[in-house]
Amino acid sequence: MNKRILLLFFFFISGIVSAQLTAASYSVKNLDANSKNYDFGTTFYGKDKIVFSSSRQTGVSNKKRDSQGRFFLDLYIGDVDQKGEINKVRRFSKSVNSKYNDAMVAFSPDLRDVYFTSNNYLHGELKSDNLKIFKATIGSNGNWTNIVTLPFNNDDYSTGQPSLSKDGKKLYFVSDMPGGYGGTDVYVVPVNNGHYGAIKNLGSTINSKYKEYTPYVDGNVLYFSSDRPGGMGGLDIYMTKLDESILEPINLGKPMNSRGDDISFIIDNEKQKGYFSSNRRGGKGDDDIYSFIQETINPICDQTIEGVLKDKITGFPLINAFATLYNSKGVKIRRLETLADGKFFFNLKCGETYKITGDKIGYFENENILITNKINGFENIVVLGLDEKEFITKNGKEILNIKSILFELNEANIKDDSKENLAKVVRLMNKFPNMVIEFGAHTDARGGDGYNLRLSQRRAVETINYLISIGADTKRILGKGFGETQLVNKCSNGVDCTEIEHQQNRRTEFAVIKK
Repeated sequence: MNKRILLLFFFFISGIVSAQLTAASYSVKNLDANSKNYDFGTTFYGKDKIVFSSSRQTGVSNKKRDSQGRFFLDLYIGDVDQKGEINKVRRFSKSVNSKYNDAMVAFSPDLRDVYFTSNNYLHGELKSDNLKIFKATIGSNGNWTNIVTLPFNNDDYSTGQPSLSKDGKKLYFVSDMPGGYGGTDVYVVPVNNGHYGAIKNLGSTINSKYKEYTPYVDGNVLYFSSDRPGGMGGLDIYMTKLDESILEPINLGKPMNSRGDDISFIIDNEKQKGYFSSNRRGGKGDDDIYSFIQETINPICDQTIEGVLKDKITGFPLINAFATLYNSKGVKIRRLETLADGKFFFNLKCGETYKITGDKIGYFENENILITNKINGFENIVVLGLDEKEFITKNGKEILNIKSILFELNEANIKDDSKENLAKVVRLMNKFPNMVIEFGAHTDARGGDGYNLRLSQRRAVETINYLISIGADTKRILGKGFGETQLVNKCSNGVDCTEIEHQQNRRTEFAVIKK
């Protein structure tokens, strides 16, 4: 049985409707590790190894052949060097390779589980030419155990070419199951601790009436091969967004595609390097593995900013602050208000320059310049510290930029929430050693005039005593209770006002007497 039967999904005349967007530029290289037989279907195994399928002879005298005399496919592993070559190629494991074809593998993020494509066999005997996806556990010795067929396999159609999302929660594959758009379609199924959700066809933007093949997901970008019309010949490699915001998949063009079959695209997006397989002219065997370098940025390369605005001194996140995103020309793209955690989130493009500013009432604005890299799906982390303004002018007076001190209802006891604000008063007094300030406690007009005056005076005394206890210079701080004698609005005795208006009068202030 040759690779064309195993892959099942190939051939027809090729192509795709030309897209408006242009793919990145690539340079490609045929690998020294290729043999005169089939070598294809690469998969990353950790950071520095590659697993692939091959029908090469490796000195195994009992290696099985199909009915046409061709060797069955086995899985091999090799080490990747700095030039992208695959060295020290050896069989993956004796326990892995069955006596039939084994190809197209996908590993879980922890490398403990593996999904692979193989013939439809039971108890070691071939049942049909259809393919199935199997799952196995990889032991500490490298052997595969607990091999099971996936629940959506079927004797009446094929499933194959598994590919996992980076987090291992979605399994992509191809199948010629009934109800698709063409010969073979790309499907996805959720994976949750060995359980599988509902299978979903990826739809008519990706799938066509022809054959789609070898899916690979990089962030929100899907790479796949197809023999749809408009391509360069055979199977071509395409890319598209999984959210279908691009109307037509983008053909990767030369030199990634050729007149032959070009399949099994994978990429290390940190290094901007990867591999694909092709039976193009000039190769060493029936199918060869090619390495590539992505030299320019893809048109659908997206990133994110996950940021937080903080007080530069305390490190506390700033609620009700604003983060604003500008492009390289200074045009505002978006402005967001932070919640209690001080966080904000923006979507970005790869290879662009952005400015992020943070601002909040009572704080100086700060900014950060960010140049995004070429890595699709990269999460940029931005922590922007804002310096709180030390002095502000309010009601015609220069005062310390301190939030109003809070007290227990009808009492002079300071609430714990305000003690950090009082610590800031001491820090400012230490920073400006000649400064003299006066603390003023004010009430609204509700309640008796005498009661309000006495309550505010008690609060002033309590506040001064607390400041002295944490290091304030007694000679440079005064305190006075004003009661309702310095209202800032119309809300005097007998005037009907809202709670917000009364709150404006119920305040505390640290007025600057001398700098």
